[in-house]
Amino acid sequence: MTEDTRRRKKFDCVEFMRQARARITAETANMTAEERVEWFNSRRYSDPVLEAMAARIRKSTQDRPTDSSDN
Repeated sequence: MTEDTRRRKKFDCVEFMRQARARITAETANMTAEERVEWFNSRRYSDPVLEAMAARIRKSTQDRPTDSSDN
């Protein structure tokens, strides 16, 4: 990427992702696996498409048995 392109860039996707990952890691650092699942399942999104996707994921994780030794 040239210097000119960097100056014109208004949104840095990689930096945004790194910041989001750091925030989520900090918020969930001291949680158990079950607490993390509940934390992710409790998130709501303002974007209707993202919320619909999250709702499908929440439903699929709730329908699935939690004991993986049955597989």
